Amino acid sequence: MRPIYHQIVILPSSVNEGGSQEVVRMLALVFDPSSARLPLAGALSRIRPWLSLVGPGPLSLREVEEGPRPGRDWVRLEVLRTGVCGSDVKQATLQASSDNPLSALISFPHVPGHEIVAAVAESRADLGWEQGLGVAVDPWLGCVARGYRNPCPACRAGFPPHCARVLNGGPWGSGHGMHLGTVRGLPGGFSQFIWAHRSQIHPLPDGLALGVAVLADPLAVALHAVARAPDFGGGAVLVIGAGTIGLSLALAARTRWPQRRVFVTCAWDRQRSLVAGLGAVPLPSGPESVVRAMSEISGAALARPWRGGPWALGAGTPLVLDSIGAPATMELALRALEPGGTVVTVGVGRPARAETTLTYYKEARILGSNGYGSSGPGGPHLLDSALRLLTERADQVSSWLTHLVPIRGWREAFTAAARPDRSGAIKVTLSLREE
Repeated sequence: MRPIYHQIVILPSSVNEGGSQEVVRMLALVFDPSSARLPLAGALSRIRPWLSLVGPGPLSLREVEEGPRPGRDWVRLEVLRTGVCGSDVKQATLQASSDNPLSALISFPHVPGHEIVAAVAESRADLGWEQGLGVAVDPWLGCVARGYRNPCPACRAGFPPHCARVLNGGPWGSGHGMHLGTVRGLPGGFSQFIWAHRSQIHPLPDGLALGVAVLADPLAVALHAVARAPDFGGGAVLVIGAGTIGLSLALAARTRWPQRRVFVTCAWDRQRSLVAGLGAVPLPSGPESVVRAMSEISGAALARPWRGGPWALGAGTPLVLDSIGAPATMELALRALEPGGTVVTVGVGRPARAETTLTYYKEARILGSNGYGSSGPGGPHLLDSALRLLTERADQVSSWLTHLVPIRGWREAFTAAARPDRSGAIKVTLSLREE
């Protein structure tokens, strides 16, 4: 692979010629829930989620010290672009529930950011990588990155999101966490430089633009979600949501089942052209119109209860891919589903009451989908599959990249991502290099 540029600015070495330690400092967004500003931010978020971004809160831009190399197999990277994920926005705007079980898998304070495109900041002849080589980073921290020679069953199967040692620290220190961006002492992509284990680093294909490469992580998530779904004999696929994950699910579904019609719910008119550009069919996001459309396509009867919306009876869509994961979208999925159909939930919405009686009545199969890894033991890594697909479809997906904001404008970036109805945001990206 050729370097993506010829010059790279390197911070001073952490050890000087005399052998004493030098302090290397860098800009980073730090999430610190112990901050005295947390109560005010929490109160503002209950009024309107994005208000917590206006004033001082637990997320702040700081100058921090770069930690030492965790080990020989760890590579120093200069972060170039990092996508703002919906989970980053929910964390920054304090939208997770207080009893969210995944809080056990995170250590604080930490530097978030996991949709990372970077450049190798040091030549590594042992790995065949030149300084400046453009790479995408798989953020998941499995047994290999943690330094274990006897991998757990999940890591042995090539799926580190289920690593059994996620509560342990690693060679970086005692901070535990699922992936880069959740670990105290191991910064994620909202910092100018990071350390990544060699197993996490995936060189970019020739010709793939940096901005488009940011989409590799969400597309790999979508490829895993679609792989979770069973093959089915006929019928259409329904994708709920047309944000980055929803569009990625539509692309992944069109790739796996090119002969199937894929329908995608769109909350705003501007999403319709993006959906159509993938060869999918845009639908209005109103629940009744979605259920009616799936009923007409499949020949289902439309059942109308005393209260609540209608639902498809006797037929429907065999597969729903839910990119939002809210109670309302689960209800919609069940209403549109055929008997014995499958719902794959990719998003994580805040818990609330949901009417799920149709789960039992339709004998629905509900599947979760978390992250990505290899396509199977010894199979290709899904991040590499995503990079190849993005290279082939660059013209189609580049229009998903709506906002590119420098790191010092992080409030603007997070506000745009939190208010897509006003900003028109699909994928918001932070630029970490200060020109």
